[in-house]
Amino acid sequence: MIKAKRSSTVRRKFLAKRGLKRSPKGKEVAHKKALVLGGKDDPRNLILKKKSTHNKETKRLLKKITKRRTKK
Repeated sequence: MIKAKRSSTVRRKFLAKRGLKRSPKGKEVAHKKALVLGGKDDPRNLILKKKSTHNKETKRLLKKITKRRTKK
């Protein structure tokens, strides 16, 4: 499993800017550009996405990364 450093403070700032204390039901805070692809853990790189969409995208990304690592 790939680990990336995420800050709960950054997440809280992102939600607070939208007048939220937590993610709305069925949504998650996600990175526009994944941390493992060089994205920053910054409120400007965050977005609210449907959980199902975020899960599909994460699976696709992990598959792509795993494929790259096995080619080396």
